Amino acid sequence: MIWNRPDLMNRLASLLWGLGLLLILITVVLMVIRLPLIPVRDVFLAKPLVRVQIEDIRAGIAPAIGGNFFTVDLKAIRQGVERQPWVYRADVRRQGLGSLALDIDEQMPVARWGSEGERGFSVWLNRDGETFEVADSTLPKDMGTLPVLHGPLDTGNDLMARYVRYSAQLQPTGRSIRQLDQSSRLSWSMRLDNGTRVELGRERTLNGADDLVATFVQLYPQLIGNRAVPPIVVDLRYPAGVAVRYPVGGTSSSSTPSDRKGKS
Repeated sequence: MIWNRPDLMNRLASLLWGLGLLLILITVVLMVIRLPLIPVRDVFLAKPLVRVQIEDIRAGIAPAIGGNFFTVDLKAIRQGVERQPWVYRADVRRQGLGSLALDIDEQMPVARWGSEGERGFSVWLNRDGETFEVADSTLPKDMGTLPVLHGPLDTGNDLMARYVRYSAQLQPTGRSIRQLDQSSRLSWSMRLDNGTRVELGRERTLNGADDLVATFVQLYPQLIGNRAVPPIVVDLRYPAGVAVRYPVGGTSSSSTPSDRKGKS
């Protein structure tokens, strides 16, 4: 029996005494942590911001700045920051005693997403092909030089990839894409910086639109020639030819032959 073993009784008493002290210590620590003795006094930015407004950040994190330095909800603060329109991603961490550090990555718009957006707002694509909506009053002046991409819902990644690919293909012409569209019927078209609209139509084969852009590049010197104005429309949807429309007085020709017979 344990009662007849003084050594075991001493060990058990020591163990219970130690557990009691540990529980008391944990209770004291939890009480101190929950006391508003060390509030969050400062929130520092890890890097300067260009488009994100400090007032928006303050409003976003205000509901989550509660308790004290130890109990403040970092996840809630991060979510409050990431709800701001120009914020791409945010990270928050404790720094020092009573201070938090915010590391914010801003949205980097690379193209406008069609004409979507309510009055006073517009929708843009970031580098990941994701859409985000911001107030027009917060747009930098150089945003007007970005291309316009538009297509069915959730096609941002595909349009972004095609914009990059077609832009590289067009380099020999010296032209750039101002607008790239995919219709609800999956028909492709693009408008160039000189105003020419290039109709590519629906893809009948894998990478069919890529082949048509290559055909346009090949025909471009012939389409331009010595004319003072570029064509209004270059329609590549025909299997054995290209329909071309010029401004009134720009040319007397309305079509250009090609070796595309049999291509889709």
